[in-house]
Amino acid sequence: MFTRHALVATVALCALVPALAQDSTSLSPGGAALRATGAYPIRQDVGQWLGSNLIGARVVSASQEKIGRIANLVVNDDGAVEAAVISIGGVFGLGAKEVAVTYKSLNIVRDKSSDGIDHIVLAATRNDLRQAADFKTLREQKAEKIAHRSEGAPVTPVKMTTPPP
Repeated sequence: MFTRHALVATVALCALVPALAQDSTSLSPGGAALRATGAYPIRQDVGQWLGSNLIGARVVSASQEKIGRIANLVVNDDGAVEAAVISIGGVFGLGAKEVAVTYKSLNIVRDKSSDGIDHIVLAATRNDLRQAADFKTLREQKAEKIAHRSEGAPVTPVKMTTPPP
């Protein structure tokens, strides 16, 4: 009798072990839940742009005044592009001002001979963007915060002594 109960309990436990081992959410090393990969797109649609084509694209105003180039894209946690960072002025990227505009404000003109981008038109002018606030990345914001904190830190005087001759 005892053997029969032990056998039934063992079989039931073996049946439950795989179910107990499964976790309902996968966790990344950081502890956050990983998102499932539900689809594998196989082609680019006509209304889609490659990020590599957007970054570096020439930006002009509605009057065809040269404004600058797309320097970077701001993407949210859902993967949607929220803003484009435009680099204005400077030589080879030195001394350039970076300003972010909403992605919806970009009027993208596709290159007729390829899938690339010929240029991007903005309703704003170069002067409008020069007067706008500089775009700051999280890294730049943190560096400024640390620099600001260290500016207010008290300085401890150090007594200098000269060694005897």
